[in-house]
Amino acid sequence: MKSRFFLLALLVCSMQPALSRTTMRDMISNMPDSLLPLLTHVNRVDCIDFREAGMQARVTNRMGGTTELISLTDVYALWQYTEASVYEMRLLPVSDSTSVLCVVHTVQTPMPDSGVSFFDESWAPLPADDFISLPSDTAEWSRMEVSLSAEADICRATLHKETYLTNEDETASVVSSSIPYLYNWSEARFISSDSE
Repeated sequence: MKSRFFLLALLVCSMQPALSRTTMRDMISNMPDSLLPLLTHVNRVDCIDFREAGMQARVTNRMGGTTELISLTDVYALWQYTEASVYEMRLLPVSDSTSVLCVVHTVQTPMPDSGVSFFDESWAPLPADDFISLPSDTAEWSRMEVSLSAEADICRATLHKETYLTNEDETASVVSSSIPYLYNWSEARFISSDSE
């Protein structure tokens, strides 16, 4: 009887790592320095610790500026990386035990412009086209802003453009326009809904 109980306990303990999911804390702790080069490993871990302690998660980065971890959950992180740039990260389920990480880097001046990358749980880059088809007819649009939801597996993309007009009195004016898109995570990829 004791040997059966011991064997069962050993089996449950050996399965525990396979059943545990990767968290955003794990991803940030194991992130290569090259992905957020202004932050050291110690800076990133300090931000996590500060955030989890309910403190402001702000550190001085390698350039002497300030970087802040604004939001952290098990699946989402929002970094104010510099005064003019933001990183958003979201773990997205691919199967019961595996996730991919979507990273959105947005430069906020003069008009928001984003890049989207995907990584596996070991930080190996994955082709973005395997997980999202962003608007492709962007020739007349100057910028694309992408954002992730902290609460749900949703991604928003907005095409932006500014048109400069000369008025009759020869003063210039700027007309801004945008087209929003909504994507829902389904079957291991972002699926586009109709424009919002």
